Amino acid sequence: MDIDKSVRLRPRFQHKTSLEKAKLVERIQILKSKYKAKFKLTQSDNHLWIHHHKSREKIFTPNLHLEIIEDNKPKTTIKGLYSPNNSYWTLFIFLHLILACLFIGFAIMAYTKSVVNSPFMLYVYLMFVVILVWIGLYFFARYNRKRGLSQAYELESVFREWVKN
Repeated sequence: MDIDKSVRLRPRFQHKTSLEKAKLVERIQILKSKYKAKFKLTQSDNHLWIHHHKSREKIFTPNLHLEIIEDNKPKTTIKGLYSPNNSYWTLFIFLHLILACLFIGFAIMAYTKSVVNSPFMLYVYLMFVVILVWIGLYFFARYNRKRGLSQAYELESVFREWVKN
């Protein structure tokens, strides 16, 4: 998986394996006991979450969510999703929502002022500032994802051990 090459802030992947779902679920228990000191593995039906322990967690620490999908008998598909800590991701999305509301509000004010022949350039400049902050947030997220790559590769190694034949 090329985690570092993805444009997405939450990279996704699919992996096909010849192991059956029952065997994969059985292997989760082995991984839990083996990596108890380093990772927190949580399972619910066909889903597996791999988290770093709180003592190793930073703002850029990724989590790995895996879903087992039984396509047909010889192959099983595993869908994976790397994502930041849920609290940080929620804050990040909330900031985007605030910026979107500000942008729309400034656009409405600029349009309203232009219709009544009042000076409206202040609102156009503020819209431009919001766009710059948006771009800054994106690059901040990319920077933090890059800082978390070593931990993402650790999660990937656990995944690879889980699905190897």
